[in-house]
Amino acid sequence: MTSRLVLKENLVFMVSADDGDVPQSNPHGWGLYYKDTRYLSVLEIQVNGYSPDLLTSSGEFNFMANIQSANPFMQAPSSQINRPDSDKATPATVNLLPRTISIRRNRFIEDGMHERLGFFNYNSFPVDLTLTMRFGSDFRDMFDVRGYRRAKRGELRQPVWEKNRVTFSYLGLDEQERKTEVVFDSPPDQVIAHEIVKIDSRELVERELLPYSTSAVVLEAVKPALAEAVFHITLQPGQPFAITYHIVPQGLGDGQATQPTTFDMGARRMRLAYENWFREGTFITSDNEVFDKFIQRSFYDLRILTEELPTGLLPIAGIPWFAVPFGRDSLITAYQTLIFDPQLAVGTLRFLAQYQGKVVNEWNEEEPGKILHELRGGEMTVLHEMPHVPYYGSVDSTPLFLMLFAETMRWLNSEELYKEFLPNLKAALEWIDEYGDADGDGFIEYLCHNERGVKNQGWKDNAASLQFRDGTFPEQPIALCEAQAYVYAAKLGIAEVVDRYGEKEWAGQLRQEAARLKARFNEKFWMPQENYFAQALDKLKKQIPTIGSNPGHCLWCGIVDDDKAEAVVRRMMQEDMSSGWGIRTVSANEPSYNPMSYHNGSVWPHDNSIIAAGMKRYGYNAEANAVISQVFAASQRFRYYRLPELFCGFQQDNRYYSSPSEYPVSCSPQAWTAGAAIFFLQIMLGLQADAGERKLTLRPRLPSWLAELKLEGILVGDQKLTLKLYRKPGKTESYGLDVIQDGDNKIKCAILDDLLIER
Repeated sequence: MTSRLVLKENLVFMVSADDGDVPQSNPHGWGLYYKDTRYLSVLEIQVNGYSPDLLTSSGEFNFMANIQSANPFMQAPSSQINRPDSDKATPATVNLLPRTISIRRNRFIEDGMHERLGFFNYNSFPVDLTLTMRFGSDFRDMFDVRGYRRAKRGELRQPVWEKNRVTFSYLGLDEQERKTEVVFDSPPDQVIAHEIVKIDSRELVERELLPYSTSAVVLEAVKPALAEAVFHITLQPGQPFAITYHIVPQGLGDGQATQPTTFDMGARRMRLAYENWFREGTFITSDNEVFDKFIQRSFYDLRILTEELPTGLLPIAGIPWFAVPFGRDSLITAYQTLIFDPQLAVGTLRFLAQYQGKVVNEWNEEEPGKILHELRGGEMTVLHEMPHVPYYGSVDSTPLFLMLFAETMRWLNSEELYKEFLPNLKAALEWIDEYGDADGDGFIEYLCHNERGVKNQGWKDNAASLQFRDGTFPEQPIALCEAQAYVYAAKLGIAEVVDRYGEKEWAGQLRQEAARLKARFNEKFWMPQENYFAQALDKLKKQIPTIGSNPGHCLWCGIVDDDKAEAVVRRMMQEDMSSGWGIRTVSANEPSYNPMSYHNGSVWPHDNSIIAAGMKRYGYNAEANAVISQVFAASQRFRYYRLPELFCGFQQDNRYYSSPSEYPVSCSPQAWTAGAAIFFLQIMLGLQADAGERKLTLRPRLPSWLAELKLEGILVGDQKLTLKLYRKPGKTESYGLDVIQDGDNKIKCAILDDLLIER
């Protein structure tokens, strides 16, 4: 996989090669994005016609990158070189040895991208350099970049140079003007604006096969508008020289961004913002330094993927393809990270409640009470070329919304939140029973109504993720096993909440509905011959018998009968399911298995966190820790300890020190992957909150590589406290717990007595 740098802050993100460039001909979708539009598609620098040689590159802090390069062997004018001891004619050029000139790029994101390009001459003589910086903008919609065909596009205009800035502009078919400004602190010596090149409709280009795309060869969408800024520089020996510039997306209302007062002040503001982020949430440390780095990476990535909106904090899905509000991903991420900061959950619930479905609309698959799948803001969405206005094609966002609300109430017990969301809870439950179960068989199902919508509307949402063993695809509507589990957990969770607020009859009804669903589920989805649950039921209620990871979600929600849980757990731990780096999405014994596919044999960290939580719920502590240990081991093979959205499901081979292989176009960072590490910690602790009773309970079982955990500032209700859990020495597995808390209304904390009960 081609290595890349990913930087983001709020609505702006940048994806480039490790050397900081965005080549004009790149198949990866790199560039600077804002509101689902690529505002910069070309960024290349050359010195005397040569590309610098990359030495090192780091973007681990997410908003800032440092790129150290040097000159290759090259020629430079020699007029500045003084040779008084020589009677020979001075040559026109001099050969510069490699790595005698430092070329350093410092960049950060804050309402645009800001970069300082620094030079240092280590030669004993002055060196004349010509720096050429090429910029280009194609203003392509994210769906366009991903390969969705467009019949027409707007007007891409000639770049304009004025004073110290180059302006690229595009007038969209939605009549919105989008601009990219490249602003220099000191103007270049020359700016060359290239003529707009009309495309040849017969020209084909290769690109990576991006999510949901069907072909790796497509018609070239558009030639970018190009401009070059040229600087003539004389570097004196031992003296630094720098050029600072800013790339600012402008237009579309609140996009009127400006460059910072100074480069250093802007970078400092961003550093302080990250420090505040860490102070506001739970601070987690352990006795394992590597695990601490794994957790810290998740906090950093969660920060880059969280947007501050009027409704509060909202985790988006992932970079680059899904840097937008995403119902399922945002909900699961917020659930995973309640132990870190419950306000992520509150902000997520508020945002999604704001867009809860009101009417029946087959175009965007909206229905009353339904929670959105995805919200986009690019030109193709505005023009209704795509249905993401928002788009509601998800069968599981609505029950997950209810699950998150119930779990958030366990942490906060807020009467204000209950009153605020009560209408949304009722509407979501009505959607489940009326629209989600259109045929009245007691199971929630999906049917895609739009050819540009998502065909498979569970979390395994690509077209090939659901098929019979003969390779045929099932007829919709489809009832997924995990969707039934979410409904079961949602109804039990909401019953618990409304019961606490006096709605006894309603709570009893919800519990009865959940019990009936559990009985039907264990009857209709269970495959006695496989001793496992079917992935789904098709239109005719025929089982889709693929052995996959979906039943792990059923364990998490508690819908699995106790007498079936052991078989499910044991099956998942067999080698065809357990890769050594985590549980695969599909068994290696299935005809559809491909470890390099999106959903048919790959490993998804968020999926593994839910599976581990399910195993823990049913008392399979050793198996849960084994899953966590596998994924933790995989994280140590990735840069910055950052797990990608998914990676290939090849078997771990310790004979040859194998490493997990990243899926080429996975999102990285990705929100529910960052959330997985934090959720792992809660699973190992067996930690459950009950703010209504003002108590925390723990069922800890730590893996062998971890003996101590400390959580500072964990919020339960209105009380913050510090927990320190440690394994006691001795042959018997036992733990000690130290608790520090201020205030009179203290939280009761206890390790439950059934710690040693293990399957």
